[in-house]
Amino acid sequence: MIKELEQLVALQHLDTEIRHLKSELDAIPQRRAEIETEFEQRAFEFRVIENRRDEARKLRDQLERNLDETRARAERAERNLMSSKNEKDYTAAIREIDAARKQISQLETQILEQMEVIEQADAQIKEREPEIVRLRADLEEKLRRFEEQTRQQALALESRQREREQLAASLPRQIIALYDRISARVRDGVAVVEARNGSCTACFMALRPQVMAEIRRGAEIILCDNCSRILYYAPQSSEKSESKAAS
Repeated sequence: MIKELEQLVALQHLDTEIRHLKSELDAIPQRRAEIETEFEQRAFEFRVIENRRDEARKLRDQLERNLDETRARAERAERNLMSSKNEKDYTAAIREIDAARKQISQLETQILEQMEVIEQADAQIKEREPEIVRLRADLEEKLRRFEEQTRQQALALESRQREREQLAASLPRQIIALYDRISARVRDGVAVVEARNGSCTACFMALRPQVMAEIRRGAEIILCDNCSRILYYAPQSSEKSESKAAS
C-alpha cells in the first residue's frame, strides 16, 4: 500500500475517533442531568417529606404572625373597653374582644396542628436520613467518575486533534483536498472505507474483479464507482471475514 493511502486510512481512524469524542463531550449536559435525575427519582419520597415539613413551617410562621396581630387587636379592644364612655363603644369593644379571642383559639389550634405535621416529618426524615446520605454519596461518586471521564475525553480529543493536524499537513495538498471534499459530502463523514469480499463496506456495492485487484495492490488511490469513497484493502480483516464465512 502506498504511503499516502496508509496515511489516509490513519487520518480516517483519527477523524472517526475525534467525531466520537466530540459527540461524547457534546452530550455532557444531558448525561450529567441523567445522573442527577436518577438521584432525584430515588430520593423522591424523601423530598416529598421535606417539602411537607417546609410548607408546614411556612404556614406555622404565618399563623404565628396572624396570632400576634390578633392578640394586639384584642389588647386594643380591651383598652377601648376600659376607656369606653357610652354603651355603643362598650358593646363594640366587647364584640371585638370576643371575635379576637375566638380567632386566637382557632389560630392556636392551627399552629399546634402544623407543629404536629413538622414533628412527624422530622421523625420520618431522621429515620430515612442514612438512606439519603448513602444516595448522596453514591451521586457524588458517580459525578466524580463522570468528571474524570470527561477530563480524560477532553485530553484525548486535544491529542487526537494535534495528531490529525500533523498527519493532514504531511499529505499532498490535492489528496487532503480530495479527502476533505468526500468527508464533507457523505452523511457519516467517512471518506476512506475498506473493500472486503469484493464489495465496498460503505455502500455494499459489488466491485469489479479488476478494480478489486487494483485495490489489493494498493499502488494508487481508487474511489468506489457507486459512493465515491476512497477504498483500501486490509488483508487481515478480509482473511478473518472469509474464515468466518467458510465456517
